[in-house]
Amino acid sequence: MGEGKGSREESELVPGLLRHWLIGRVLVAGLALGCYANSCWGDFVFDDSEAVINNQDVDPGATSLADVFSHDFWGTNISSRTSHKSYRPLTVLSFRLSFWLGGGRNPFHFHLANVLLHPLVCLLLLEVLNNWFCQLKTSSKPVSRVDWRAPICSSEALVATLLFAVHPIHTESVSGVVGRAELASALFFFSSILAYPSPTSQGGRAVEILRLLLTLVLAGSAMLFKEQGITALGVCTVSDVLFRAKKLQKESGGQAKCRSLPWSYWRQWCDGGSGRKLCLRSAVLCVGGAGLVWGRFAVMTTGAPQFKPIDNPASFSDSWTTKILSYNYLYSLNWWLLYHPWWLCFDWSMGCVPLVQSATDLRVAAVAVFWAGLGALAFRGLSRFHTGDGRLVILSLSLVVLPFLPASNLFFTVGFVVAERVLYLSTAGHCLLVAIGAAYIGAFSSLTKRVVQVFLVYLTVFLALRSVHRSSQWLNEESLFISGLHVCPLNAKVHVCNVTPPRFA
Repeated sequence: MGEGKGSREESELVPGLLRHWLIGRVLVAGLALGCYANSCWGDFVFDDSEAVINNQDVDPGATSLADVFSHDFWGTNISSRTSHKSYRPLTVLSFRLSFWLGGGRNPFHFHLANVLLHPLVCLLLLEVLNNWFCQLKTSSKPVSRVDWRAPICSSEALVATLLFAVHPIHTESVSGVVGRAELASALFFFSSILAYPSPTSQGGRAVEILRLLLTLVLAGSAMLFKEQGITALGVCTVSDVLFRAKKLQKESGGQAKCRSLPWSYWRQWCDGGSGRKLCLRSAVLCVGGAGLVWGRFAVMTTGAPQFKPIDNPASFSDSWTTKILSYNYLYSLNWWLLYHPWWLCFDWSMGCVPLVQSATDLRVAAVAVFWAGLGALAFRGLSRFHTGDGRLVILSLSLVVLPFLPASNLFFTVGFVVAERVLYLSTAGHCLLVAIGAAYIGAFSSLTKRVVQVFLVYLTVFLALRSVHRSSQWLNEESLFISGLHVCPLNAKVHVCNVTPPRFA
């Protein structure tokens, strides 16, 4: 997998006309909007009742702005021991704006904001991925925008963004009003990455400092929409290291292969002005990120939230074997939902996913496959660290893993088993991996390229239709709860609709 002319890295999966700077963006925004447009006519469903209907902080006339910043996401005082400790004041402020624009708790205005946010996130993602490809692939060349047919967008970046735009896993984030947290957080997440100064950024030291500060402000804002937004700083650090590797290779005339891990070349990496700047930027992000995390935890004056065993059974298990096996099975289940988003449910608690209590459980095989696949991808990226594709694989994995860490139960217990909306950001990394793999296969011959192109078209259409269908299931509680019966029949919550009529029918 070389990096010269005619290499696999130059495989063009998308025709140049579709990759034009305007047409590509219109295509992305149109698909993202079309898949979830029907959500605008939906009701408040499931968690929306607590986050919007019963939350007095949503009504500007009921509570003050000070209350918004002293309450959790659900309207409870953050210092209370009964608080969920989900501190997302900026999301609540966006709810207040929807309340004001709609003249009350009008579902249409709340859903409309979500539907419009998703295309905006997709457009930002396209900018991020396009920048990454231009920075990390030595074969990338700037193209003049004078030619209206010029393929400004990278093929892989456009493919990945299109898959992200139509992925059905986003239904809970877009069609559910509470998903506003994920959408707005993602908007600032990608904005933070775009603001981060890269080695090729224009401007002097003052501009670089301002961009660093802007990166921290945007990442902090993303965190105040949803906690996982802070992981943008981690992605920025990884990208900076990879950009440094590319620059080092270019300066050495392609001789610095860096085939092993970058820290074995520490002296070489830190040598020179660009190396010292990298260390300085990383230090600023670490200190700034630590300060933001400290402030976030300081808000929880009474400690961590108190959950119940039905919310997250594995965390309450007395057996470490059960905990470890169950957690790892949930990781594999989350990964499977990204690859096969047909098996979706609005709630995975209350026995929906039984605990894995023994190594003889057949589900351990899924865990083994998951870690083998993840390990293979990591090995591929590290072993090909000197190539554009290798560096992009590492960056893709960081975009999958880092935003998921707050929901992994590794650092603190979360109040759910599986939550599809927390995968919103991780899906971007997953789609990028698919696009990179498709480009690699398509580069073997004109036949494989055509097969891959046809496959990607069918995949995009299939995912889009699935998203339209899934979003229609989120229009009211009755259809939503009925859809859950086919996925989690053991979950008591999905049977509620069979006993009592939906609250917002």
